[in-house]
Amino acid sequence: DEEKAAYDQKVKDDEDYIVFDEYPFVFNGAGVVNGNRTALFLVSKKDHSVRKITADTFDVASVEVMNGKIIFSANDFTTYKTKWDKIYEYDPKTDKVSMIYGEKMQVRKVFNEKGKIFVNGTFARDWGEMEAGKFYELKDGKMELRIDTEHSLYNSVGSDSRYGRNKNYFKDGEDNYFVTVDKDKTIVLKIEDDELKTVVSLENGSVDDFVVCGDSFYVLAMMGQDLDEVYKVTDNKAVKLTAYNDEVFKDNYVARPQKLTVKKAVDIDGWVLKPIDYDENRKYPAILDIHGGPKTAYGEVYYHEMQYWASQGYFVMFCNPRGSDGKGNLFADLRHQFGGIDYQDIMAFVDLALETYPAIDKGRLGVTGGSYGGYMTNWIIGQTDRFKCAATQRSISNWISEVGVSDYGIDFPIAQEFGDVRNCAGELWGMSPLKFVNNAVTPTLFIHSTEDYRCPVPEALQLYTALTCNGVETRMCLFKGENHELSRSGKPTHRIRRLTEISNWMDKHLK
Repeated sequence: DEEKAAYDQKVKDDEDYIVFDEYPFVFNGAGVVNGNRTALFLVSKKDHSVRKITADTFDVASVEVMNGKIIFSANDFTTYKTKWDKIYEYDPKTDKVSMIYGEKMQVRKVFNEKGKIFVNGTFARDWGEMEAGKFYELKDGKMELRIDTEHSLYNSVGSDSRYGRNKNYFKDGEDNYFVTVDKDKTIVLKIEDDELKTVVSLENGSVDDFVVCGDSFYVLAMMGQDLDEVYKVTDNKAVKLTAYNDEVFKDNYVARPQKLTVKKAVDIDGWVLKPIDYDENRKYPAILDIHGGPKTAYGEVYYHEMQYWASQGYFVMFCNPRGSDGKGNLFADLRHQFGGIDYQDIMAFVDLALETYPAIDKGRLGVTGGSYGGYMTNWIIGQTDRFKCAATQRSISNWISEVGVSDYGIDFPIAQEFGDVRNCAGELWGMSPLKFVNNAVTPTLFIHSTEDYRCPVPEALQLYTALTCNGVETRMCLFKGENHELSRSGKPTHRIRRLTEISNWMDKHLK
């Protein structure tokens, strides 16, 4: 009681101060994380007493219980948290934690594969830190490759219409299941005899949660332009069990994505939504929407903001340029190429869309995007004047400042594998939209959140200030109390205001 009282008094005494003495010191959605760690505790079944079993410096990530021991990955740091983890074992008989693997590795998952310690992770030797993890067996202190794969073990198919969090992993008895992305849809994989077997692959679908029941799967999925519903999947055939969201679309226009493909060594896939009451003999404005990441993907699932614009009389264009997920490591590799090959792919897709749909008025094009999509929007207005307006959201304008203040900042030059990450201002500035601001003439709206620690507010302010001083029409809307996830999980009133701001800006300049 005395110890708790002393702690409570210290918290009260320090509540007007924020002290940083390590990196990262903030994290998007969590605020100040300086000094925070995820620890392991043992809870007694008898008296519910709690005892911590990891050191104060350990930040624990993935945990598995097997053979009477606890196997876990952790980052042990005092002032600077790197990307590299180690793997440890806790033996309750000796009450000791011992390191069982100490080589530098990005550990994504530690799990029990039929009595063997399996690890999904990467040494980042071939494709850098964005490389997809491979499956290894940890045996006698060594990693033995079991499954060589280029699948990212998460659902990166974008939508702004999900509720709750996605499930990327499920264990059923001895069987391990993982969610990943194949081109533009999510699939479920299962490990069988050191191979990955696809057990669920729904066309135009996103599996957001699932459980295994015998030979069937029950999935929470977005299928085509439907919102999340529960489906029973047997032999990869889905039967819809619920209709909770059918009323949402009653009397509302929903455009069906029209797929377009730019033919390259690896094709660039994208889609166009036609405007409501489409008449091929009329001319329509169009909005290009660029996804975040960059290692995420658009698919043929429902995206509210795009459907809203289509219902307001716009063509909507969106694509998966190089850097996107779902097509392997080479396709996702943007090291030293931000604003290069990805910009080329996006412009090539816009050209194809204009060629395919002459009803798009090429004199009335708008561009928007968030996070990486905001970065690309900023980049685009410094490279071309073909867009008559832009709405840049939670964006990056200056990689030099981003590296110093973002919750992941220093990871960027490391991931880019610059020759000297301590002296790489030249490389960072070359990839920065702010470098090209004097070329920009496009009226630009800035959408940002005050508690965005992924792309902090100064990233928007720098470009906003430069454009404004250069006489370019600008407007900035800052959302108090919101973070990087504003468009996906912000307060409903804020999400409505955000979409209203963007739509009004497009209407003003394109209609």
